[in-house]
Amino acid sequence: MVNKNILIVDDDDNMREAMKETVLRLNINVDTAENGRKGFEMATKKVYDLIISDMRMPEIDGLSMFEMLKATGIKTPVCFVTAYGSVTGAVEALKIGAYDYILKPFSPEVIEELIRRTFELTENKSAANEQVEDIDHNQKGTVYKSAYMEHVFSLAKDVAESEATVLITGESGTGKEVLARFIHENSGHAKGPFVAVNCAAIPENLIESELFGYEKGAFTGAVNKKLGKFESADGGTILLDEIGEIPIHLQAKLLRVLQEKEVERLGALKPSKINTRVLATTNRNLKAMSEEGTFREDLYYRLNVISMELPPLRDRKEDVADLSAFFIKKYSEINKKPVKPLSEDALKALQSYEWPGNVRELEHTIERAVVLSKTTEITSKDLFLHGITIAGFKSKPESAAVSEEKEPVKKQNEVSEDGMGGAVGRTIADVEQELILKTLQDVAGNRTKAAEILGITVRTLRNKLNEYRDMGIDVEEYLK
Repeated sequence: MVNKNILIVDDDDNMREAMKETVLRLNINVDTAENGRKGFEMATKKVYDLIISDMRMPEIDGLSMFEMLKATGIKTPVCFVTAYGSVTGAVEALKIGAYDYILKPFSPEVIEELIRRTFELTENKSAANEQVEDIDHNQKGTVYKSAYMEHVFSLAKDVAESEATVLITGESGTGKEVLARFIHENSGHAKGPFVAVNCAAIPENLIESELFGYEKGAFTGAVNKKLGKFESADGGTILLDEIGEIPIHLQAKLLRVLQEKEVERLGALKPSKINTRVLATTNRNLKAMSEEGTFREDLYYRLNVISMELPPLRDRKEDVADLSAFFIKKYSEINKKPVKPLSEDALKALQSYEWPGNVRELEHTIERAVVLSKTTEITSKDLFLHGITIAGFKSKPESAAVSEEKEPVKKQNEVSEDGMGGAVGRTIADVEQELILKTLQDVAGNRTKAAEILGITVRTLRNKLNEYRDMGIDVEEYLK
């Protein structure tokens, strides 16, 4: 393990040093960071094989750091260290892709076992992942049968040859980033980098420095010059994912970058020229936002030089079979499982479902089925689809369940007959969702006020709302 690198992020000096000594005894290279901001900066400058981070830290906590790393495309496995009372946060982290978590207090042996398990897993999967990445880049963008998607990709090939800015719209999970990569790979910038930036996942106080970079000494903590995402993508393509989440005060600076093809780092004396193709995606109505004054009209028209809309999967059901076959092959290779066919009832169930989460939901459904299937083919029972009758049972789709729940919601301090405010028999996620949406409704859609009442950050609220959109819930109804 001599060539392995581990980063430890913890604001407790004693804990940080103790974990460092444990890692060094395994003859592994180790770096440490005293907070989430420093950890994020280090992870963007050096490749690590594992990051071990505390959950609760001042300024930027472990979960926020993890979301920032994901937004920049860094896929290093992250394991969280957490106290028993913070397990819920660690579980949420697992749901969005964290590798594992361990509970305090723990012995050095727990850290050693975590490291061995992590490196054994990544080494076993590396060959399969390389094969799948080749498939993704060469084939994923062309998995379709519907006439509309044939038109979309035909148009994308034509668009790719130009330098025009492209705005890709569509519901969450429809494959907007896949289409953006397809445009990049068929463009004159294909040999350059493809840098995807999730504008919704980066905290507002960091997004300017992430996009545009900074000079040494530009602000407290800026000990070295750092290139922003636009300069990192020079010669290639930058994808501004969920562009509608860019703060209004930064939109003028972004407009200047698009018009002048130059960026000015924080603290710089003059701008730097760039040759970066710009693509943007959104699941929001930017035109309506510009009319409301929440998105600059001039930026909207500058982004919308060429507009491409991806339809929801429910409107192109003829693609479900081919996409399912593709994902079965992909996740069978990743998990070292035999490639199994879909049974007749499974295919019927897939084609009958409405897919509120679109292609992303289909992908997760197939991945789960590949892992859980115990027979020679994937059956409808392996899919666990809401709203599909299996073995005599039928459940409502999540979107339908929400839309049909019209009875008044109890106030936060109102207790029902069971003493739990109506929460008995319901999951924590369901109660949390109801509370968030009801609070938004009570404050007329004011996200800042709602976050304050709920005791969470606006960024956390925004991420929760994006999750609900992926589930097919009409979040905009609560934001009016």
